[in-house]
Amino acid sequence: MQIESIIIQRLSERGRVQIPSWGTFYLMEKPARWDAVTNTAFPRGKYVGFTPSNTTTENSLLPAVMKQMRCTMEMAESWIAHKVNQWQSTLDSGSILLLQGLGSFRKNGVFVAEKNNQFDAHSFGFSSVMLYSLNEPSALESKVAASLKLVAEQRSEGIKLWRKAAVAAAISALVTLGVYQSELPTEMAGWFTPERIIQLDHSDRSPSTELPIEEESELETRTTDSVISSAVAPPPVIRKVTSTKKYYIIVGSFKMEDNAKALAKDLQKDGMDVSILPGSLLKVGIGNYLSREAAKQDLAQIQGKINQHSWIYAY
Repeated sequence: MQIESIIIQRLSERGRVQIPSWGTFYLMEKPARWDAVTNTAFPRGKYVGFTPSNTTTENSLLPAVMKQMRCTMEMAESWIAHKVNQWQSTLDSGSILLLQGLGSFRKNGVFVAEKNNQFDAHSFGFSSVMLYSLNEPSALESKVAASLKLVAEQRSEGIKLWRKAAVAAAISALVTLGVYQSELPTEMAGWFTPERIIQLDHSDRSPSTELPIEEESELETRTTDSVISSAVAPPPVIRKVTSTKKYYIIVGSFKMEDNAKALAKDLQKDGMDVSILPGSLLKVGIGNYLSREAAKQDLAQIQGKINQHSWIYAY
């Protein structure tokens, strides 16, 4: 039989119980209160207290032990003394003495009652509650928020991987069709000096659909938007749409008109028949051929001297 259960029963009946050679447990009424340190609200009720003094022999635990164990006073006194000696040995060893349902004793003899113990019949089972400020999330809310964040990060990472896979598949398809263009800068040769290096703009991916397949795969390039210095030359010709298409060898494509004109002027100074063809990108073309076969005859020479990625364009 546990001595704690006898003490609790005696407290419920009398509100006070004395342990010989140890001290007195008693019930004290407390109003509803708030502990700002632990953010805990305690309801109104009766809570356990303890005093080490034995000022009277009333409310002794001895009769309750005799009744529960159905034994003599001497046996009850011996049993209580044995329990008290065990308690004292636990404290002397530096350990905390825990009395289930009542509280605990520290090694210095201080009693700390269990905060959720309620001996008031009118407490309706209410116990202490830990509360949180509205601007501070609880531990559960923090865990839920962390879980949702992890799910969102995993979803975002999955979308990134999916996009990478889609781009890789698209590039593979373009390479298979022969219309993917290299992003590597191309060095100009031929009439241009070795020091003059032009980085070509490859954003125009769709040459004229009228070119045959083997010529549509020719890489369309364009120089970067850096300004190419040049001497005074006649303004390049910007061709207008005519009913009869002609063929040009495109040596560069540009977003900025100034860069297209700069390249055209350099080519004009070398005596080339240069045209600037309109479109989403301004195309600098050489020649004004009446047929594709005629343009093909000069294509290899222009690729070797000006731009190895030059291609034939019908306009």
